[in-house]
Amino acid sequence: MVDNEEGWDNFGEEPQRYDGAEDAADLYAEETLATAQAITTEDDALRFDSVKEVTVLLRSAYMSRMLQKLSDYSEQDEVKKTILPEEPEYQFVIDSSTLVLRIEVEKSKAAVYLRAHYGQRFPELAMFFSDSVLYARIVRLVQNNMDLSVIIDQLDELVPSQLTAVVIACASTTAGRELSEEELHRVLEACQEIDTLEAAKQTFLEYIQRSMPLICPNLCAFLGTGITSQLFAIAGGVTALSTMDSTELAKLGSKRADDSGVLLRTTGFLSNSDLVINHPPQMRPKALRLVANTASTLARIDANRRAASQQEGYRQREMVRLKMLSWLDPPVIRGAANNTYARRGRKRPRRQTR
Repeated sequence: MVDNEEGWDNFGEEPQRYDGAEDAADLYAEETLATAQAITTEDDALRFDSVKEVTVLLRSAYMSRMLQKLSDYSEQDEVKKTILPEEPEYQFVIDSSTLVLRIEVEKSKAAVYLRAHYGQRFPELAMFFSDSVLYARIVRLVQNNMDLSVIIDQLDELVPSQLTAVVIACASTTAGRELSEEELHRVLEACQEIDTLEAAKQTFLEYIQRSMPLICPNLCAFLGTGITSQLFAIAGGVTALSTMDSTELAKLGSKRADDSGVLLRTTGFLSNSDLVINHPPQMRPKALRLVANTASTLARIDANRRAASQQEGYRQREMVRLKMLSWLDPPVIRGAANNTYARRGRKRPRRQTR
């Protein structure tokens, strides 16, 4: 497969527009910014008395409808071999993928709230745990108790023993103050909110992992259901993915909001593929171009239903893997002393001139 270099010179600048639709990455960025504007700093988080004032998705009518539809589709006895675009379940898969992204935003907001409120008790703890779910579980264990030796067994089940020792040492010298009953209740409520959001996310992810191969089997075989569902949600379907070129496909997800609602420009979802991230940093742009080119081709195959099985996706993945392995081969040095053929060891006779 020949790499398509056109359009990659200005990669990372303003995303291009593709025909027939608005830039889905921009729409996702606007939506995440709109939902994350309630908290911009930890000082803003301290203004709220409950995490439920910050995160509203779990208690919304939209979430109730989505859970009801998920229950209906999960209870179907019919075993499907494919999901066509004209079927209602096709749109529900798109909505589920979008909902997973929204849950991530809500979870980030709850994490900012939790770190701000529990930072008054143990501010050093946030330095050790970037994962909001793990941080919430540690907070639920520690609470107001700074003598962590009594819960060392529970901590060892969650984190490595070396990190546990560091956390215990920091807890003994922390600069935080003890939380009141009301403040502790807010913290535990935020922990419960994060756990519930994570459970809802995993519920929809399990459904997506079952359904996505029925919609775009080859793209799932090539990228995996996780990255495919993210691209699927932002683009709005496999048909929209098939209309993008490789440059636009690589930019999907590169413009979104962070935990505090600040607009970030990062690498796209394709950069999280194992085919890209397992390479050294200097080789990742080249790997991303190859993966984006191949993913664009497979999206067109899935959109046109030209391959009902996943064989083409697996075949392309193996071809890409072998091509990337060839990049790691040492260069062949050619020259007088490095030729691969045996040189003559005797003197050449002088040509006779007449």
